[in-house]
Amino acid sequence: MKTSAQQRQRRHLIGLTGLIVLLGLSLVPGVTCAQELHTYSVGILGGLGGSFDATPGGSYSNPSYQLNLSMITDTRTLVGLRIGRINLTQDQLFGSLHDAGLTYATIGGEYRFQESYYESGIYLGLGAYRLNGTNALGRSDDQTSVGINAGVTGEIPLNNRFGILLELSGHYVNLREAKIYGIAHGGLTFHF
Repeated sequence: MKTSAQQRQRRHLIGLTGLIVLLGLSLVPGVTCAQELHTYSVGILGGLGGSFDATPGGSYSNPSYQLNLSMITDTRTLVGLRIGRINLTQDQLFGSLHDAGLTYATIGGEYRFQESYYESGIYLGLGAYRLNGTNALGRSDDQTSVGINAGVTGEIPLNNRFGILLELSGHYVNLREAKIYGIAHGGLTFHF
């Protein structure tokens, strides 16, 4: 049978534990206000792109699209995955290929700066690139390579969850038809 001293100790321990929990919960809003309002972002972008050194096919008005997936790793610092495609069909040929397209997946770090009514950013990353098309003999021709990319971003927030994202990027890839690519994108981003 428990003595009254043991029961008092148990009640004090429960009371102390409850007080610590309440104190901890009261501090949570202050801690979360000091952090970012979201952790993850998904962006859906469309735009124009092309190659600076393709002959023929040096057009910059080829349609492109991109999916951005990013995660905040520290204050104003993100790691991002970009998956996209440029349809290099504006000119008849892209180098020696007909109906060419460049598909890519990149991963890199981004640092954001808070401006008066928007956020600007710069990023640098590594990527995997695949150029495909049809050669002069009518056969499918695929080239793959790793590359690097860099870019600038600007996001205008619409509310706490949505924003308009603009992005300019340059890509260097060791492919046979062209090595330097540029893309301008714009679209919506969702934060959660």
